[in-house]
Amino acid sequence: MSEEKNIVIEEATEKDLEAIIDIEKSSFPEYPYSIEIFKTLLKEYGRYFLVSKIKGRVIGYACGRIFREKFGEIISIAVAPDFRRRGIGRRLMLELESRFKNDSIKFTRLEVSVKNDVAIKFYESLGYEIFKLTKNYYPDGSDAFTMIKFLEEHEGLSDLGLRRVK
Repeated sequence: MSEEKNIVIEEATEKDLEAIIDIEKSSFPEYPYSIEIFKTLLKEYGRYFLVSKIKGRVIGYACGRIFREKFGEIISIAVAPDFRRRGIGRRLMLELESRFKNDSIKFTRLEVSVKNDVAIKFYESLGYEIFKLTKNYYPDGSDAFTMIKFLEEHEGLSDLGLRRVK
């Protein structure tokens, strides 16, 4: 049996936070979230804070939330460096999206650095589209794209209370 078949996805717990922080620091060394931020996310959005594990070891996480009861938002996702490009991030994203759909959410969004071509391609492969550019989004002044994905059939942006920003 391949290692990937032994990977489980479950809701994160406080016991997972140390491993999550390690993954966060290796994935986002310039501006990682603190343990305090992750504790708050876990407390507030536990149902949407997922970890992937293999043999009990946390190898990835994804955290989302429902924003204003209108849409799902991906807050953060990362996979341990030695487990990347094995479909773990995809599985985490699809599980979050499934939870959003089960809660009648019609679309989801996320922000990604305009410099992060690998992540942009990953999100596009999942059906996300660039929706707008936000200048000076990150602490270092760099820009971010907001990307969105519709989780069900829709008539257009207006039926969700959205309009495309140029």
